[in-house]
Amino acid sequence: MNSNSIEVLELTTPVFQFLDRMIQEHGVYLYLICVWLSPLLILWILQGGFWRKPAPPPRIFNVTKSEPPPLPPPLAPPVISQRKGTDHDESSFAA
Repeated sequence: MNSNSIEVLELTTPVFQFLDRMIQEHGVYLYLICVWLSPLLILWILQGGFWRKPAPPPRIFNVTKSEPPPLPPPLAPPVISQRKGTDHDESSFAA
């Protein structure tokens, strides 16, 4: 840091002269830009622009394709036995 204040002022003088010239030449346009952008800034602040927590980083999921389970063995056809000549079924419900 420079401890001599005169040298510091000499270094900053061109910057302030540039700002003064810009305001003199384009002050109206700078004002209009500030007026039109102020509602957006107010909305951003009211939505928590300063206090909002940053979004967490996206999580990466490793998706592995698994094989389907094996098919069960085929079912055997049912065995149906038919007895001819016996009337046991009809006599059991006789009234």
